[in-house]
Amino acid sequence: MPTPYEDVYERFMGKIYDYSYLKISQEQLESIILPYLKTSIVKFKKCRQNLKDRDDVTGVFNVDLTEEEQEILSQLLLVEYLTPKLNHSDNLESVLSPSEYARFSQANKIKELRELRASAKSEANKLIMDYSWDRELDGLL
Repeated sequence: MPTPYEDVYERFMGKIYDYSYLKISQEQLESIILPYLKTSIVKFKKCRQNLKDRDDVTGVFNVDLTEEEQEILSQLLLVEYLTPKLNHSDNLESVLSPSEYARFSQANKIKELRELRASAKSEANKLIMDYSWDRELDGLL
């Protein structure tokens, strides 16, 4: 049975607290998240399903993704969601501003974002390794 993108999006939304998303329509939210999903798909190279078999217009994978595959995609979405926040020009400009307080405060924010992204990426890599290992074990049995 095809898996709607919404199933992956729901898992992803449970991982973040971005209240600005409450102010926009579902269609707007999906248009924001879709590029993150596309990048996540590229990074999930070892997926047993063909993630290219999808319809971005209707928002559906034409394959039946397991709960584990959906969880891996949602974790990769989290990494992709955090990346532009870390690379945002406001972060860099504030670090270079003359105010020591702003510099310290913004530097701490960047450090926390960097650590959060690294943690999310590490969790995604662990999920993918476990997923790949299970596949190898299935092949041995």
